[in-house]
Amino acid sequence: MGMGLAEVMQEEREALMAEAVAAERAGAAILPYAAVAELADALHTPGALRRAHPVAFAALAGARGGALVQSCPTLGYRMLWVHADNDHYRDDYELYLRTCRGHAGGALPDSHHVDHLFNRARAQRLRLSWIRAVLLPRGINTSHGAGYEKARTRGLVGTPERPRTIDEVTLMKLWLVRSPRKGQPLTPEMRAHAGRMAALFGLSPAEIEANIRDLMAVAAFRPGG
Repeated sequence: MGMGLAEVMQEEREALMAEAVAAERAGAAILPYAAVAELADALHTPGALRRAHPVAFAALAGARGGALVQSCPTLGYRMLWVHADNDHYRDDYELYLRTCRGHAGGALPDSHHVDHLFNRARAQRLRLSWIRAVLLPRGINTSHGAGYEKARTRGLVGTPERPRTIDEVTLMKLWLVRSPRKGQPLTPEMRAHAGRMAALFGLSPAEIEANIRDLMAVAAFRPGG
């Protein structure tokens, strides 16, 4: 029997968390990349992590747009990256599910979205060609798309072509926690998530919560506002 969608989401989350922990242990102290301008960034950096856990990219056979499968034998994962100009990324993710994840459930239901882990419009503005894709429940994805990600895309753009990693708010999305809201306190669910991440990375919950609030403040900032 093929993988169910809940299993796929869990494996994607566990793969990213395994890489984050491996980077910490290798002294790289960097969360996994969400978007890059060049594949060499994801292939070779950070060096300490990639020497211990090398990765490879292969084209997704039959894809309608630019789609690459990243594999890491030592951490035991495969994940899909899609080109920022790929308008058929949902079709290509469904192909990836069938050919690489053993999913036999047919087309994805409307209850699930294929998410760009880094906002696609912002990636295009920053000339970041490749974006990591994951599966998410529709409600979680739309929460972040209408909240934090929309605010970041409308605000400061940042340095073009610099690789972007996932951040503390993206981690919330991966763990199926809704987006924080501007000017609103963190919910009990968000604080529980901060405690879980703090234990994983050897930090205090207060540090994680502060990082989330700082990211929301950056997203809300408007020059001259």
